[in-house]
Amino acid sequence: MEPLDYDNWDVDVTAGRAVHACGFQLEVEGSVSDPSGVFPSGYPDGLSYAEQARLLRSGMQALASAGGGGAVATPRGRQPSINPKAQQAGQKARMFAEQSKDRPARAKLSLKRSPANE
Repeated sequence: MEPLDYDNWDVDVTAGRAVHACGFQLEVEGSVSDPSGVFPSGYPDGLSYAEQARLLRSGMQALASAGGGGAVATPRGRQPSINPKAQQAGQKARMFAEQSKDRPARAKLSLKRSPANE
């Protein structure tokens, strides 16, 4: 395999995507200078881990230099993942909070001694 040109990138800042000449694709979610998500795909066969990391790093640098640090849209087809149990717990908590608004206030029990009891 011939050496890769790590500077040969086709960058689309508005979509948050960079495509290398070898077919490697990099999508960024959030700001290109400080992304909240990075989605690499299509590493060429035969690359070592160090070469994959270098390709990823050079793609991020190409996006950041082309984007100037601006925010980009969420990559198409990707929705933020939410744990279903956490989502269900949040719904139950909201329902409980709404139900407690309708209840009358109860007298509070205190374990402190009042001066009249001494």
